[in-house]
Amino acid sequence: MRTLAREAARDPHLADLMREFTGARRAALREVLERGRERGELPEGRDLDLMVDQVYGVFWYRFLLGHAPLDERTATDLADSLVR
Repeated sequence: MRTLAREAARDPHLADLMREFTGARRAALREVLERGRERGELPEGRDLDLMVDQVYGVFWYRFLLGHAPLDERTATDLADSLVR
């Protein structure tokens, strides 16, 4: 994935494919968050698109830069921060 992200910066076709891939992942997560909001698990009025950005921001930042782990603890802490 790191190589794909780097190459997508230089190759417009690959960039389009990456946008499709990440767009589908973002849509799937947004759907999960919408269901959580419908069940009352997320506070009303939260910007779901911003929440998606937060999740994928943590993922991509840690994945691409490797400055901190992508582990179960991180996932749990991130989920907790989103539902507060």
